[in-house]
Amino acid sequence: MADPSVEVPFSIVTQPQVIESTAMSEPQCYYNETIAFFYNRSGKYLATEWNTVSKLVMGLGITVCIFIMLANLLVMVAIYVNRRFHFPIYYLMANLAAADFFAGLAYFYLMFNTGPNTRRLTVSTWLLRQGLIDTSLTASVANLLAIAIERHITVFRMQLHTRMSNRRVVVVIVVIWTMAIVMGAIPSVGWNCICDITHCSNMAPLYSDSYLVFWAIFNLVTFVVMVVLYAHIFGYVRQRTMRMSRHSSGPRRNRDTMMSLLKTVVIVLGAFIICWTPGLVLLLLDVCCPQCNVLAYEKFFLLLAEFNSAMNPIIYSYRDKEMSATFKQILCCQRSENANGPTEGSDRSASSLNHTILAGVHSNDHSVVLKGTEGSKREPHTAKVAMDEQ
Repeated sequence: MADPSVEVPFSIVTQPQVIESTAMSEPQCYYNETIAFFYNRSGKYLATEWNTVSKLVMGLGITVCIFIMLANLLVMVAIYVNRRFHFPIYYLMANLAAADFFAGLAYFYLMFNTGPNTRRLTVSTWLLRQGLIDTSLTASVANLLAIAIERHITVFRMQLHTRMSNRRVVVVIVVIWTMAIVMGAIPSVGWNCICDITHCSNMAPLYSDSYLVFWAIFNLVTFVVMVVLYAHIFGYVRQRTMRMSRHSSGPRRNRDTMMSLLKTVVIVLGAFIICWTPGLVLLLLDVCCPQCNVLAYEKFFLLLAEFNSAMNPIIYSYRDKEMSATFKQILCCQRSENANGPTEGSDRSASSLNHTILAGVHSNDHSVVLKGTEGSKREPHTAKVAMDEQ
């Protein structure tokens, strides 16, 4: 028989050990720590004073931010004042300009809270600084995806502009910004490494490795989806254009209008992917390749991403003559001739385009009856296609 006296000290000794073990298993959070604490743990350099290079970078960054905000504001005003742009595709372009304008604000805030000024940030203000950039990126990506879907629908229906109502466009824009704000706020509301200090990122010392992997893969997959959509569109348009060239006698200028707008959108998407993909890949390397010196390239790729927000107005100026003319009228304080509505000539052009496209698509296999609708001069004429049963 065991001695009962042995059981008493055993229970007395093990109970505190269980309590101590439970206490040690609880995660420790560092909300009250300084930013320098997180930077030192991640090994990221935190400047203590301004040097010449830092001042030049800050000056260049602020200049670019001001240009971004003014240029994208010009795009939004141009689409507002020119009634020829009052179609869903241009509303989405205006929303993309709004996202780039917001990016300019986010980078402007970053410029004044970087370098030695980073030390003065609290955990909350640092997360706000990064969250603004994340929100602007998400808004841009979501806008580009919405534009890709809109172009896919219109091209496969052989229309220049979709018949989506203004109310639906507003709903799409609200959804885009809601998603952008939520994605930007996720690290602030919990998905960070403040309570999991061993899994902090090197590039973003308060961000969790798992969040950065999710963030990078989410955006890269979205890029791939958009590229696939546009590849499908171009393949379809090329096939139909070849058939139209053989069977349609309509003006070639009208047939090229859709392709011109499509190419402009694709150039915008291409510039975005080129500017943002290196930074997203760098985030993945930060987590998956500990021996890689990702911090050496961080500032360069961040600057490349910042320049992207300034590219779209430049692209519009070179690719869209109507947009370029509207820019000049606004800058010269001239009233646009299309401010009160599109001209009759533009209505005829849009109507002719729809008739030409539809006739060219169906003339090879079906008999076509095109009936232009009568009514308002503000909207392009619609076309009805009656196909014989095979």
